[in-house]
Amino acid sequence: MLLRRLAAPARLECVRFARAASTAGRPASEFARHPSFLELEETLDQGGLPCFPTRGENVRVLYEPAAFYRTLLDKVAKARRRIFIASLYVGKEEKELVAALHSALRANPDLRVSILVDYLRSTREHPSPSSASLLASLSAAFPSQVDIRLFHTPALHGWQKRWVPKRFNEGWGLQHMKCYGFDDDVIMSGANLSHDYFTNRTDRYISFESNPSLADFFDSLLMLTSSYSFRVTASDTSSATPTINISWPDSNAIPSDPFENTPASSIPQLRAHAHDALQDMLQRWYRRGPAQLASPLPATIVSPLAKPNGNSRIPASRTPSPYDTFLRPVLQMGPFSLSYETNIVVPSIFRTANALATAPGGSQTMLDWTSGYFGLREDYKRLALDCKAQVRIVSASPEANGFFGSRGVSRFIPPAYTYFAQRFHEEVLKQQARKQKRGRGDDGSLVEMREWRRDGWTYHAKGIWLAPSVSNPYSPPAPSTSDLHYTSLNFDPSSLDLPMRYSHPSPPFLTLIGSSNFGSRSATRDLEAGILVTTQNNKLRWDLEHEVRTIRKYADVLVDERLFERKDRKVPWGVRVAARAIETML
Repeated sequence: MLLRRLAAPARLECVRFARAASTAGRPASEFARHPSFLELEETLDQGGLPCFPTRGENVRVLYEPAAFYRTLLDKVAKARRRIFIASLYVGKEEKELVAALHSALRANPDLRVSILVDYLRSTREHPSPSSASLLASLSAAFPSQVDIRLFHTPALHGWQKRWVPKRFNEGWGLQHMKCYGFDDDVIMSGANLSHDYFTNRTDRYISFESNPSLADFFDSLLMLTSSYSFRVTASDTSSATPTINISWPDSNAIPSDPFENTPASSIPQLRAHAHDALQDMLQRWYRRGPAQLASPLPATIVSPLAKPNGNSRIPASRTPSPYDTFLRPVLQMGPFSLSYETNIVVPSIFRTANALATAPGGSQTMLDWTSGYFGLREDYKRLALDCKAQVRIVSASPEANGFFGSRGVSRFIPPAYTYFAQRFHEEVLKQQARKQKRGRGDDGSLVEMREWRRDGWTYHAKGIWLAPSVSNPYSPPAPSTSDLHYTSLNFDPSSLDLPMRYSHPSPPFLTLIGSSNFGSRSATRDLEAGILVTTQNNKLRWDLEHEVRTIRKYADVLVDERLFERKDRKVPWGVRVAARAIETML
C-alpha cells in the first residue's frame, strides 16, 4: 500500500499548508473552527492524491459556453510552447478551432500540439470526413509538431469489434477526459469541442492559470495515455479532411498492436501494463510533495518556505501561507483499475459533509450535486440518502437531454434516465417514511431533486459543491447588493435558498469538476479525469456560489410523485427492462 511506503511528514505536508493558510489574515475562520476541514485534507493526502497549492486569484470560473469558446481561442493564439487536449471528440464542423491551431503552429515552430480523443467516436463516419480526418490535417501540415492519438477501449475487440454497429459500440467504453492545456494554464471541463458545447449546451469550465506544475501533470498524463493509443497521420495538405492512416506506433508503451495480435492474451497485458505505468506516474508526482508542486508566487510575496538569512526553513505550520487553494487531480479509469473518485474522493466529500452538518450551527450545510445524465451508482445513492447535510441534485429534463428527439434506438435514452430518476425518488420517499415511522424525520438529509430545462438548450454539467453552514463573524462576507455579478439572477422568493445562505453566509469551499457523470459507466468503462478544488479564497468561493446559482436558475422542475404521473413521463415497460440490462453502458 502506498501509504505504508511513504513517510508521514511527506504525506501530511499539504495538511500543514492548509493549517497555515487557515490562520492567514483572520483570527478564527470556519476553517479553524471545525476539525473536519483538516481531516479532509489528511484523508486525501493519505489516499495518495498529489496536492498542487495555488492562489484563488489564479482560478477562474467560466459560466457560459460562449465564454469557454472565446477562452479556448484566446489561449490557442497565445500558446508558445505546448497545447495539449483531451476530449471525447472534436466536432467535424469545428473548422475555426482547427484553423486557429494551424495558425498557432505556423506562427510558432517550437509549439507542440498533442490531442487525445476517442477512437470510436472520432471515426464514426470513417471513411467519410470525420473528426479524426479533420484533426489529421494538423499532422499532415506539421508532422514534427503534432501528435494526434485515438484511444480505443480494451473492452471491445475480436468478434464484438467486428459485429457491433458503430452507433452502439461506444457503450463498451470511451476516452472521456476533457482537459485543455496551454503552456502553464489548464482548463478542466465536462465539455467536448463541438458547436453545441460552444453555443447552447450548458456545462462547467474552470481555468487554472499560471500553474506550470499542474500543466506538467496533465501533459504527462495525456502523453502516457497516448502511449496506449493509436496514432492518426495524413499526408495530403490540400484538404481540410484528408485521407487518414491509423496505426499503432512501435514507440508505444506496448510495441505491437494488442487488438490485432492475439487480443485474448494481449488485452489483459495492456490493461496491467497501463495500470502499473499510471500508478507509478501518480506516485512519482505524489512523492514530490506540495512544496515542489505549488504554483509560483508573485514577486511581492515571500514564499512560506523561504530561508531567512540563508539558514533554517520556516515550518509551514507556523507561517501564514499565501496559498489558499489546493488542487488534486482525480483519476477514474475503470479499464485500468484506477478508482480514485469512487474509492477516495466522493466518499471523503460525504464524510466531511456529515461532520459539518452535525456540528453546532451546521444544520444548513449544503451539498449540491449535478450530472447531465441521472444514473448514480448504488454506493453513491446510499451516500446521498444517508447524508446528514442537505443534498440538492440537478439533472437534465428529457427535453434538455442531448438525445431528446434523436432517431433510432437513442430516442429511448431520455426516458431511460427518467426511469433511473424515478427509482431513486422512490428510494428517497422510502427513506423519509422510515425516519417518520421512527419519529426521526429531522435527523438526516433532505434530498431534493430538480430537473434543468431552458428553451433551445441542452444540459451536460456535472460536479459536486460543498457549502458549510456556520454562524460566526468570520464567515466570508456576502457580496454587495450593488454587485450585479451576484444579484442579476432571478430568485424564487418562496425558496429557502437565499435567506438560508445570507443568514449564515458561507459559500462552497469545495468543488469537484471533471468529466465523470457519477454513474456505473464512468466508474468502470470510461477514462475520466477531474480536479478536486478546496479553497479558502473568498472571491473564488463566491464565484463557485454564483456557478451553483446560475445552474439552479433553470432547475425549475421539482421531481416529485406528480411529475412521474404525467402522461409524457410514463416510461414504457420495454424501456425499463432495457435500461436495467444496459445500465452500466449508459
